[in-house]
Amino acid sequence: MSVIKVFRSYMAKHHPHLAYKDWKADVRLLSAEEIQNGNIKALLPHEISEPITCWLFFYDDNLNNVVCLLQDKKGVSNIGISLLKNGELVKPISFI
Repeated sequence: MSVIKVFRSYMAKHHPHLAYKDWKADVRLLSAEEIQNGNIKALLPHEISEPITCWLFFYDDNLNNVVCLLQDKKGVSNIGISLLKNGELVKPISFI
């Protein structure tokens, strides 16, 4: 499933009140050590040693509500997704 389909499906099911915002996306390749938020880091299996692809979705330059989608390095396998609201995970989903 494409990144956009995973994001849209998650938003429609878990956060429908935010689903139709004008979302923007950014993507980064990070090592697990570079992830500073402990809640996001907790979505990662301990055996992951290679960098991961981290998709960040946000709207209106509002960084209080950010959706984080974690994938393997190549962006093929989804690891987890969650809304990060004011630094706290809201309805995290693990795909592993």
